Amino acid sequence: MTDRPSPTPERRLRVPASMRSVEAAAIAGLLHSGLSLAATAMLLGSPEPTAGDAAIASWYLDEGNQRRMILAINLLTVSSIMFLWFVAVIRRRVGERENRFFGTVFLGSALLLVGAWLSAGVLFAAPAIAGQRYGLVPDADAVGMIQAGGVTMGSVVATRLEAVFIISTTTVGRLSGAFQRWLVIASYAIGLTLLLMPVPNAVLTWVFPFWVAAMSLTLLWRRTVVDESLRPTAS
Repeated sequence: MTDRPSPTPERRLRVPASMRSVEAAAIAGLLHSGLSLAATAMLLGSPEPTAGDAAIASWYLDEGNQRRMILAINLLTVSSIMFLWFVAVIRRRVGERENRFFGTVFLGSALLLVGAWLSAGVLFAAPAIAGQRYGLVPDADAVGMIQAGGVTMGSVVATRLEAVFIISTTTVGRLSGAFQRWLVIASYAIGLTLLLMPVPNAVLTWVFPFWVAAMSLTLLWRRTVVDESLRPTAS
């Protein structure tokens, strides 16, 4: 018999410590918040269908407005990537101590959220891209149907998912001891408000980015305490 070489152990991709630190999560969260607010403001700046066919066609066929909407969907995409980085760092830091139930809800709601945000953004930007790419002249009825889909996805579906994400993230932070009591209480109140308030509601659209920004600033402010409480137990 010939000796067979022992199987080579699987090599794991090593992510630099600076990219998975508490500071990295906070910076990613702040970038997400800023880019998301800018993209949302640009996308919601498009005229409503009640403006009439002539105003709708003039706005969406304007090259400046077309570039603006394309820029908005690009900013929204980058902000979504930053959000996923924020989620990845937090989940990595919790490690094996993560409660599997809340951890699954935490990750699942984050992935669904990104899909809802991007779907809503694409719907709002679609008439401008159709005008630039194909020279199509949108009418009020077509824009109304498209924007209704965007509002449904962004203000109804996303709002409920944001509520679930806030509640699950707060629970993970509370169980690990990373979040202060006042932040836990405030986050639960915000999550329940998003979950129970009637939608669509234009005001609720702006709540989540500010919550992520507040969480990110808290991570930076208490990074020493948070680093100890969220220190990974497995590589």
